[in-house]
Amino acid sequence: MLDACRAGRTKHLAAIVTVALETGLRRGELLGLTWDRVDLSRGVIRLETTKSGRRREVPMRQAVYNVLAVLPEPHQGRVWPYRSIRNAFEAAVETAGLDNFRFHDTRHHFASWFMMWGGSLPALKELFGYSDIKTTLIYAHLSPAHLRSEVAKTERTVKPASISAQGSAQEVAELEGVSPK
Repeated sequence: MLDACRAGRTKHLAAIVTVALETGLRRGELLGLTWDRVDLSRGVIRLETTKSGRRREVPMRQAVYNVLAVLPEPHQGRVWPYRSIRNAFEAAVETAGLDNFRFHDTRHHFASWFMMWGGSLPALKELFGYSDIKTTLIYAHLSPAHLRSEVAKTERTVKPASISAQGSAQEVAELEGVSPK
């Protein structure tokens, strides 16, 4: 996707999409972002006008900092010179061969990876500015491979050679600290 964004004619499209994938910001939040809301020294993006009406700060990952820090001076006014990137984004999606991928899906992408790399649901709720955790749950899609690895973390290990057909229930119960019936 990012290669397709770089190959397009819209100069900052790859940078905008990178920031979207790395922060979960909405398209409107990104395109309306002004330099007075970007604090490179603290590594945060301050959002004043959000869909929920709540102010919030979004910490920058290194990739976001790198994208913003190299944008040309002067760092005044709007960060991105575009009001709309719809056509450029849709062309990049088509070039990348992605089916049914919308800009808002970058928000889902961020949420899913945030959770799979160990982020917490309450932290994601705050990053997205939601008042209800139920709304946050809509965004965090866990991959089947991640779910398998989570189940594997809880796997009980029992030595197969020491379990007989008769004693397996008793041995498992002992391993679990439960008295067998």
